[in-house]
Amino acid sequence: MEPEKLFMQQRFIQHTEGVEGRRGRRLILFFAGWGMDASVFAQLSKPGYNLLVVYDYRTLDFDMETLDGYDEICVLAWSLGVWHADRFISDNPHLPFTRTVAVNGTLVPIDADFGIPPRVYDLTSALPDNKSLLKFYRRICGGQEAMASLMPCMPQRQLDELRDELLAVRSRIPADKTIDTANWDEIYLSDADLIFPFENMKSAWRTASRRVRIMRDAHHAIDFSRFIQSAFVDKELVGDRFASASVTYEREAEVQCKVAAILAGAAADGMPEISRNQTVLEIGSGVGVLTKLYMPMFADSRITLWDLAPVAVSARNGNEVNVVSCDAETGLRALPDASVDTIFSSSTLQWFNSPRRAVREIVRALTPGGRAFISCYIDGTIPELSTLARGSAMHYPQFHGLLESIDGVECDTFVRRFELLFGSAAEALSHMRATGVNSLSRKAMSIADTRRLMQSLTVDGKAVLTFNTQFIIIKKNG
Repeated sequence: MEPEKLFMQQRFIQHTEGVEGRRGRRLILFFAGWGMDASVFAQLSKPGYNLLVVYDYRTLDFDMETLDGYDEICVLAWSLGVWHADRFISDNPHLPFTRTVAVNGTLVPIDADFGIPPRVYDLTSALPDNKSLLKFYRRICGGQEAMASLMPCMPQRQLDELRDELLAVRSRIPADKTIDTANWDEIYLSDADLIFPFENMKSAWRTASRRVRIMRDAHHAIDFSRFIQSAFVDKELVGDRFASASVTYEREAEVQCKVAAILAGAAADGMPEISRNQTVLEIGSGVGVLTKLYMPMFADSRITLWDLAPVAVSARNGNEVNVVSCDAETGLRALPDASVDTIFSSSTLQWFNSPRRAVREIVRALTPGGRAFISCYIDGTIPELSTLARGSAMHYPQFHGLLESIDGVECDTFVRRFELLFGSAAEALSHMRATGVNSLSRKAMSIADTRRLMQSLTVDGKAVLTFNTQFIIIKKNG
């Protein structure tokens, strides 16, 4: 009889079956750090996602059956889990990965310049007794008091297997210091980390510096219960909030209407006066603000509108309009290569888990000579939201370096800044609700957060909302 195959340990801590027995469509795959097990993270949860913790890196083998049936897989990786997650992502391009987040780890984890100094790592791997292990746990948390909060349940791991795990990791890390950060959407680094030296981590992620976020006065272990709430998009909440705002959206969405007009103007400048027999896709059609502007540019064409909360739009010019309620981010991956002539998306991609991957999927789906007209909010949009507690803040995409790395396309990109002036901060908050921009947290803002936000929005008795918008115009060669 063949011996049982050993895998990395994999444990679901949030696992909801669908109404027909189908596993939930979205998964957060959490590659934990050394010395951990699932009990440490038993309190983690994220609405709309299953959550699978991976640990024990004595082997690289992974039980792939646990990933069957998912339309979207987000990756969260911490500490030594970052290197293992990076390899796993690279080895499995067929999986539906979207957002990938690295925390306090590097792609060269044992290194004097880019990771844990080898001498420190080797001393840790000796691990003489449980007293030394407890000292390590206190060190990653920043002290006994913090450890009680961050690790309410201690890992139940044996010393022998922990030593073996460190030795196994040591043996497989390559010596060539190759660093390719392309797999990662966002990187978080603690400036008070006592395991991975902060300066080493900054050096290791230098080529991805615009995707790096610094956590001030934070240690190696962080509060993942809070972190995970803002790290990934609550798409069910986004759909519900925009559906609720559909009645007021077109009346209130002054900036969004201006953005849509710029996209429609770019399309009018770049295409024939009337395009016939085309396949058109709009991502995030909403109430049809942009749809109504570009519809007259097409005749006898097939127009498909995707949105989490779509509203029907009347066809004209002999066009056939198909409105689909769906998650456009996962829908893009299912599109055949070279299957769409024109793609529009206005003020939508910032609600995706991975806008960077979405742009690549858009290019893949375009026919030769096809065009895409995209707008997306970026850093600088309502920056006052950064004053809120984690779980309520917005994470805007970074496209730096992405467009230059895509072969076979011509790109034009530019940024426009829009400001809306209100008589008071209360009016500004009401506007955000009326346009669905309050899709950040299921919990109502605390009184303290509300006061803080209103104070930061108010200047000379007035309130200003700023929208920093990136426009991306793509033509696929051929």
